[in-house]
Amino acid sequence: MLLFLTASVSLDAYIAQKRLQRLRARYGPFVAARFKYLDELVESLRHADTRRKLEETNDFWNGVRYGSDLRVWGKKDYWATPSEFLLKDRGDCEDYVIAKYFTLKDLGIDPKKLYFVYVRVRNRKIPHMVLAYYETPEAEPLILDSINYRIFPASKRKDIIPVYTFNGELLERYSNHSRNGLKEKNRKVKRKWEDLMQRMKRNEP
Repeated sequence: MLLFLTASVSLDAYIAQKRLQRLRARYGPFVAARFKYLDELVESLRHADTRRKLEETNDFWNGVRYGSDLRVWGKKDYWATPSEFLLKDRGDCEDYVIAKYFTLKDLGIDPKKLYFVYVRVRNRKIPHMVLAYYETPEAEPLILDSINYRIFPASKRKDIIPVYTFNGELLERYSNHSRNGLKEKNRKVKRKWEDLMQRMKRNEP
């Protein structure tokens, strides 16, 4: 058993190292360094408590610069994968939330506790998205945001008004043939989620 575990850890380390070598060769040392830092952060948080996982994941991704989809991708609305977000080193509110969601999922946080929330920000005209963490279904959620970097309970965020909420795990339960039974807004989100998941499987560096 010990031999198997040692081989498994060595294989994981080897795969990670080869990935960093590909990134360095294709995109340069600065991009590779960003991915290396993320890998090291995730490993350091494997056995941390939930609050630390939330805070350090939130802090890491909030360190990426903001950029509109039109400026970064030449499209009006584009959901970047976490790797695309880190490669470009810029993105918009959905990109921050998507990256935080998948990082926390990788860290063992139950994705059923994580909700994508479209909100309206007081005194701003543009829509915004945040990530909500529910410790229990009845609990007040904690809000991970790219505007206000500190994590607060929802009741403390008087500056945002929830508009629409969805959960990635629940979206994946809907098969393609059942999509027509969803409301129009749900169908649009479902299509974007499916496209995101396909690119994550196909385009990871």
